[in-house]
Amino acid sequence: MKYILILASLFIFKPQVQAQIKPVRTGSHSFTIQWISFNNDNPGSVNIKLIGDDEYSIEGAQRDAKTKEYVTIKGTFLNKGRTLKFNGNIVSKINSINGGKPCERTGLQIFKASGVRKYWRLQQMLNCDGQITDYIDIFF
Repeated sequence: MKYILILASLFIFKPQVQAQIKPVRTGSHSFTIQWISFNNDNPGSVNIKLIGDDEYSIEGAQRDAKTKEYVTIKGTFLNKGRTLKFNGNIVSKINSINGGKPCERTGLQIFKASGVRKYWRLQQMLNCDGQITDYIDIFF
């Protein structure tokens, strides 16, 4: 009985081991909104720099010179593994959405990589028009 209690206590009071969060690769990454390139055939780019413990700056854009459509991003994020807690500004302008006016997302936003995806996708997907879904992705 004594051994059973000892074994049980090892399982019950076992300290939780936190999984180590893999650092984000710094430098250039592909960046897209599906309206400009859905299959990553003409990606934009962002530059990611380490600025603190699991904290990074990010800045970049994807632009279509012919249509003048774009998505830009500038801010910082905390690396939470397959989730990025972004704080900053994301602006997209697609001619056929939101009356052709820029859609600005400011403040805290969440990007997540789900399943086996090789990118983080913005989780606040609704465009400013309140009807259209934007897929804004940062690739690993």
